[in-house]
Amino acid sequence: MYIKVLGASVNAAVMAYRMSLIGHHVNWQTLDKDLSNRLKQSEMIFDDCELSCSLREQMSLNLLMVDEPCTEYTYSVCILAVNNEQYLDFDKLREKFSRYKYKLVINYANLGMGKTRELQQELAIKNIVYIPDAIQEGRLLTSFLDSGLIVGNENPENEVIIREMFRPIYPLSQQYNFLSIQAAEFTKLSVSGFLAAKVSFMNDLSNVAESLGIDIEEVRVAMSMDERVGAHYLYPGCGFGGSNFTRDILKLKEVVLETGNVNGLLDKIWDINENQKEIIFRKLWKLFDCHLENKVIAFWGASFKPNSKSVAQSPILKVLEACWSQGAITQVHDPRALSELQALYPDQHLLKLYDDQYDAVDGADVLCLVTEWKQYWSPDYQKLVKKMRHPNLIDGRNIYNPLYVENQGFTYIGIGR
Repeated sequence: MYIKVLGASVNAAVMAYRMSLIGHHVNWQTLDKDLSNRLKQSEMIFDDCELSCSLREQMSLNLLMVDEPCTEYTYSVCILAVNNEQYLDFDKLREKFSRYKYKLVINYANLGMGKTRELQQELAIKNIVYIPDAIQEGRLLTSFLDSGLIVGNENPENEVIIREMFRPIYPLSQQYNFLSIQAAEFTKLSVSGFLAAKVSFMNDLSNVAESLGIDIEEVRVAMSMDERVGAHYLYPGCGFGGSNFTRDILKLKEVVLETGNVNGLLDKIWDINENQKEIIFRKLWKLFDCHLENKVIAFWGASFKPNSKSVAQSPILKVLEACWSQGAITQVHDPRALSELQALYPDQHLLKLYDDQYDAVDGADVLCLVTEWKQYWSPDYQKLVKKMRHPNLIDGRNIYNPLYVENQGFTYIGIGR
């Protein structure tokens, strides 16, 4: 098929790559000169090496075109994957749609409820479907393949086109779920809300378990053995973040409020998570008996999740600000997110950033693990003991074995451990 991908979102990048990889003739129209130049100059985009390298390879083999003129081919399908800024520029989008007549337009943008119909009306699109994305930051290419395809569609004739487009990726008929457009949009938000509920539930349980002297890890493993519960998103920690994930939850809250069916569950999920982001500070407060002034606190990890540089809604932000309010010195290492922190707090003299994870613990009274980057999983404990003033470790993601850590001479503090 001849497919045009329209937009500068990460959704557009992933879809352009996947469609070109399975043999479709793809022209990715980014509508963004800066992104287009970075692609053509082989620079990294969306802070993802794997995605950038994969796109570069497809472009070098002439299997994927980027911002090339479209007069030579008639594109039968347009995948609309604009970012929020591009979505608001309807005049520019109208110009793109007025020139071409597509058999099918796929809304693959992460915009929220009702936006597919809005796009259809504003751009005068005759035939449109909605496909919610399930891609995750840090594993953009692999998460695309995790599940089947949900399609919001109200024209049965579109099913043939959709199945043929995605047949090499999803060859089985049961891998497709066709439902109404509005139901598909609601499903996208509902999935994020449910995952948030699982995380918040485990965080709530971890606090109770700690009070009861129970190791929440034992409970988590036992719960995950029940197939009704499953293991995914069942890990307690210091709170979730991320711009897309939290945006979905806030949009879902708005939808619930607009319908008048307010039961408070989503508010409670959100409140539990925001409260959980302060748990590391509460443990610091207890560890130092309410005296944090001039304490040196080291942090490993700042991004909201591994393999991302984003600190959007990251738990470390609340912890840092609480520490500074008490006069504590904070020393932070993260493989990618230091520039993001520097941009947020350019004049904070109590914030010190380090390119080496072990330099960040020099003279520290405690080390706090915030983001579970793989390079933190097996640290050199003897090196840490020599560099730190006091060997205290707060494990905000429960990635370490408490007994082993204590045998290395540390005071170990976990989440519900």
